[in-house]
Amino acid sequence: MKQHLLKLFVLAGIIAIAGCDKGDKTAQPEQAPAPKEAAAPQAKPGMTEEIIRTTEATVTAINQETRQVTLQNAAGELVTFIAGDEVRNLAQVDVGDRLLVEYMEAIDIQVMAPGDAEVGVSSAAAESRAEPGEKPAGAAISETVLVVVIEAINKENETVTLKGPEGNSKTVKVRNPANLDKVAIGDKVQITYTESLAVVVTEK
Repeated sequence: MKQHLLKLFVLAGIIAIAGCDKGDKTAQPEQAPAPKEAAAPQAKPGMTEEIIRTTEATVTAINQETRQVTLQNAAGELVTFIAGDEVRNLAQVDVGDRLLVEYMEAIDIQVMAPGDAEVGVSSAAAESRAEPGEKPAGAAISETVLVVVIEAINKENETVTLKGPEGNSKTVKVRNPANLDKVAIGDKVQITYTESLAVVVTEK
């Protein structure tokens, strides 16, 4: 768990504060504002990145008694494993059946004003499986939301220090130093990390 949070800490510094801007539009005003008019606050940085990988494999051998399954991917590589009890309807799988696997990893990072969120971490997960008698299929998704606070900003070294819910701090170098002008000490960084895995066995 601590390693997972550390990964999110680093992503927050390298991507969120240093990544693409969200809603950062610059337009030339028709006339200069009045001398006493306050400048509009700049939009806080934010970004979303998503990776999707799809893999296909064919069942080349299966032992229903030992639940040992051998798969061959498109490159001809073989992998053998024991299907656990959570793999429902293994009896419906035959040699030659095709296995489709889709993996998705996404991260959404937003910098927010101090009062917009509370420092903390939460997680949720859900899964589904095929009905009895159908070809095996399943999907699982998990989501972790981490909110940290910007504890220090060093524009000269192009770094920020983030403080997490357990009081631990991490200093990271940002990718886009220009975004340091749009954040302040006390701002919150919300990192939402999502993983999903979907597996479907189809007939040959």
